[in-house]
Amino acid sequence: MKAASGREPVSAGVFTSDQHKPLVRYTGSEQADDGPSDPTPGADPPTAPPDPEVMELEEGLAAEPNPLNDWRMLYLDYLLHDTLAADKTEARWLACHAKSFVLVEGELYKRSHIGILQLCIPSEQGRLLLSDIHGGVCSHHAAPRTLVGNAFRQGFYWPTAVTDAKQIVRTYEGCQYYAQQIHLLA
Repeated sequence: MKAASGREPVSAGVFTSDQHKPLVRYTGSEQADDGPSDPTPGADPPTAPPDPEVMELEEGLAAEPNPLNDWRMLYLDYLLHDTLAADKTEARWLACHAKSFVLVEGELYKRSHIGILQLCIPSEQGRLLLSDIHGGVCSHHAAPRTLVGNAFRQGFYWPTAVTDAKQIVRTYEGCQYYAQQIHLLA
């Protein structure tokens, strides 16, 4: 069995899905090849297909992560440039933990204990994901570890997930109201 280092290519039996990239295909973008390539003299020139519409997003929902506070930079620097900390203990810790991370098409993934690749996302995006699972449209209102399990099963990873989930559940207004009602009935 090979060592689990982040420098090996992904094996042929492992399939990944880039869930963070849009899969939109515009029907008007392909050129039709049914007629002559040269227009006849006096004919109207062919019109270009209309530009696709741009969807407006609300500001603040998908904030760009601060590269100075991004936990992934430590692993990316090590995997791409062999950069280690000057402290021997920190360098040894990083070399040991980096074995479970792998780069696929420039994106950092963590290999779970059962071998599934999870996309590493910034902590800010992770907190938004947890709050959406907890109190979003399909509001689950589950315990912190259940929320983290749901996020990880969707293929995402960040190291502060459990503490972020505890904070979300602890401060969510609907959960606090329900907890007070249960306490009054007991």
